[in-house]
Amino acid sequence: MIRAQLARLRRSRTFTGSERLLEFLGFIVTETLKGGGGALREVVIGNNVYGREPPYDPRIDSTVRVEARRLRGKLKEYYAGEGHMDPVRISLPTGGYVPEFALQPDPAEAREPRSSGDEGIFREGMGAAIAIMPFRSLSAEAEDESFADGLTDELIFRLQLAQGLRVVSRSITFQFKGQVYSLAGAARELGVDAIVQGTVRREDDMLRVTIEVADPQGFVVWTDRFDAPARQRLRLQERIAITALSRVRFDSSAMRSSKIGPRPSALKALGAVYRGRQLLDEQTPGSIRAALQVFEFVAANAPDYARGYSGIADCHCDLYRLGLVDRDTALRDASAAVRAALAIDPGSVEAHTARATIAAWLEWNRVAADEGFRKAVQLGENARALRLHGVLLTIMARHEEAERLFREARTIEPFSIQQDIAETISRYQARDFGSLRAASPGRSAPAEVLVYRALAHVFGGDAEFVRSQLAEIEHVSDKFPDLMLAAAELQALLGAPERGMRLIDGEPGASTHFARAMLAAAVGRDQLCLDTLEKAMDRRELSTLWIRTDARLDRLRHMPRFSALMERLDAFAPTGAPGLADPPETIRS
Repeated sequence: MIRAQLARLRRSRTFTGSERLLEFLGFIVTETLKGGGGALREVVIGNNVYGREPPYDPRIDSTVRVEARRLRGKLKEYYAGEGHMDPVRISLPTGGYVPEFALQPDPAEAREPRSSGDEGIFREGMGAAIAIMPFRSLSAEAEDESFADGLTDELIFRLQLAQGLRVVSRSITFQFKGQVYSLAGAARELGVDAIVQGTVRREDDMLRVTIEVADPQGFVVWTDRFDAPARQRLRLQERIAITALSRVRFDSSAMRSSKIGPRPSALKALGAVYRGRQLLDEQTPGSIRAALQVFEFVAANAPDYARGYSGIADCHCDLYRLGLVDRDTALRDASAAVRAALAIDPGSVEAHTARATIAAWLEWNRVAADEGFRKAVQLGENARALRLHGVLLTIMARHEEAERLFREARTIEPFSIQQDIAETISRYQARDFGSLRAASPGRSAPAEVLVYRALAHVFGGDAEFVRSQLAEIEHVSDKFPDLMLAAAELQALLGAPERGMRLIDGEPGASTHFARAMLAAAVGRDQLCLDTLEKAMDRRELSTLWIRTDARLDRLRHMPRFSALMERLDAFAPTGAPGLADPPETIRS
C-alpha cells in the first residue's frame, strides 16, 4: 500500500515538475521499507540523491535540509487537496529524515449508511404531496398574466406525471390566485409536503421566470431562474416545466413505488441535491469542487438518501474528465461512492448512471458502460444517463444512435450546460462541422463549447470567426488543464505558430499531456506530439479516447507509431468490446 501510494504521488499534479523531490521521497521511503531508516542522515541523502562530488558535507551544504522543508510542504499541500481521500498518508516529521506512514479511513467504510434503527429522512407513505400555486406576473401586462397562468398549468401537468409525486388539483390551488396567504398556512390547509411557487417578469423582449420550492414551514429549500426571449412563450413554458420535473424528482425507488414519503428533512436534502446539480451543470473546475462539497454534506447528513453518494461519484468522474484529478484517484473515490449509493438504494437511477460512467470513462469498458446506461434509463428518466450514453456511442462511431439519445436528453432537461458540451464535442468528433458552424455561440457559452466550435470553424475555413473568438477562449479556458493551450493551438492552426512554439518548448505548467500533444501537432512537431500522446495514454487521460476521430491528428494517421497508439487504445477495452470505426474520409484524406 505504501509503494502504491508513492506511485500515486508521482502521478499527482501537486508533484508535477518536482522530479528531484520525488527522487528524495522515493529514496527515503524505499530505505525505510528495507529496514534502513535508521541510517538516513543528511550525508547519506546528499550523496545518494544529489550526487555531490566531493562527498556531501552538511556543514557547508544545506541542500538536503532545504529540500526536506520543500518536501514537507508539498506533502501537506497534496493531502490537503487531491490526496485528501488517499488510503495511506506519508509524512516527513520535522527534525529527521525517516518518513512516517499512516492508514486513513477507507472511503467506502466512512460512507456506510446509518443503521436501520436511525430515523432517516423518509417515512412510510405514498410518495410526496406537492401544491403548485398560481405563478404571479410582476407586470400589469395581460399577456404576461396569461403566461404565468399557462406556466402554472404546464407545471401541474408535467409534475403529476412523475412517479412518487402527488399534485394538488388546479381547481383547488387557483382559489389562492390573487390572495395574500402564508406558505405555512397553505401547506397545512392543503396537507402537502412542499409548495411550488414563482414569478414572471418581463424586461424589454426577455422573460425571466423564478421558481422556488418551500417546505411546510415556509422556508425555501431550493430556487431556480430561467431566461428566454418573450417571443418563445409557449415553448418556454414547456421547457421550464420539463426541466423542473427532471430536477425535482427524489430519485428513490421506494418513492417511485409510492412506498415511502418525505420527512421535513428530506426537503432540505432535496434542496441541497438540487443546488449540487446546478453547480455540477456549470462544468467549471470551481463549480464541480463546490458541488462535491454539497454532495458530501448530503451524504453525511442524509445517509439513507442515495443521491448524496451518487453526486459524489459524478463529481469525481467530471473532475477526471476535465483533467483535474488522475484516473486512479477518481476511480477509487467514485467507486466507493457508488457502492454506498447502491447499498442504500439498488434501484437509484443516478447511482446506476454513475456506475456506467465509471465503466465508460475510468475503466474504458465499453460493453459494461453500454449495458449500464441502458439499465439506468430502464429504471427511470435521466438526462445525464442519456447524454453520456450518447457520448459513449460517439466514441464507438454510432453517430445516429448518439444523436437520438441527445434529442431524448434534451426533451428531459432542456436547460443544461452539460448537454451543450456533450453535443458539441460529439458533433465535432463525428465531423459534423456544418451544424457547429451554424450554431456559433455567444460569449456566455462554456469553454469547451467555444473551443470545439472554433475548431469546427478552423476546418470550415472561417479564420475570421476563429480570430474573433480567441480573446474569449483565452479568458474562459485558463483553468481547464485540457483547454488551457487552446488559444495558442488555434493561432497555430490559423498560420501563426510563434506563441505555440514558445509554449511547447517552455514549462508544461498544469496542462494535460493531451493538450500539449494537440499544440505540438498544431505547430508541426509530429514526433513530440506522438511522444506526448504516449504519456497521455500512460496516464489514461480521458481525451485520448478521441484520438481515433479527432481531425487535428489526421496528418499522423499513416505513421506506425500512431497505429501502435490505436492498438493500445483498443487493448484497454475488454475482449469482445465493439471496435471503433475509422475516421470519416472527409477530413482524413
